[in-house]
Formats: sequence, structure tokens, C-alpha cells
Amino acid sequence: MNFIRRDFVKQIVAVSALIGSGIAGAATGAGPNVAPASKMDADIQKSIKANFGGGFSVLSHSKLAGVTYAKIENFGNQYTVRTTDLIEWKIIKSSL
Repeated sequence: MNFIRRDFVKQIVAVSALIGSGIAGAATGAGPNVAPASKMDADIQKSIKANFGGGFSVLSHSKLAGVTYAKIENFGNQYTVRTTDLIEWKIIKSSL
């Protein structure tokens, strides 16, 4: 059951990223050449909300050697998470 849910989340993230980038490009007139930093910010936020839930907010993020790190917060609790594919996030540090 968990495997089916995971596949569903992956598909939703992929479709959201495709649709979201198309709508953002159409709204700004930028087309597919959207600024990389803002597109990465949006992709990371969408991915984190899809994996952890809508109550989480991204405080900061960075990418090093193909691994994306993000600091996120939920109700005052802060977490440091990492991923290589923006689909599977792993908590590596918690304020709890």
C-alpha cells in the first residue's frame, strides 16, 4: 500500500512541476527560460510540501555535489533534510 502511495506522490510532483513551470512561463512571458534560481525554489517547495505536508515552510536550501539540502520548519520545529532527486527526502537533523 505504501509503495502505491509513493508512486502516486511521485506522479503528482512531476505533473505539478510540469504544469507549474508552464503556467509561470506563460504568466511572465518568459517561456521555458525561467530563471534557474526561482524555478529551483518553487520545485523544492513543491517537493517538500508533497512529502511532508502543507504545514512545512522552507527556510533555506542549498545544493552540493548533486545533493539538495533544505532547512524546513513546522510549528516552530526546525528540520534539516536532504535529497538527491527531489522525491525522497530524509531528515538528517531535528530541533526536537
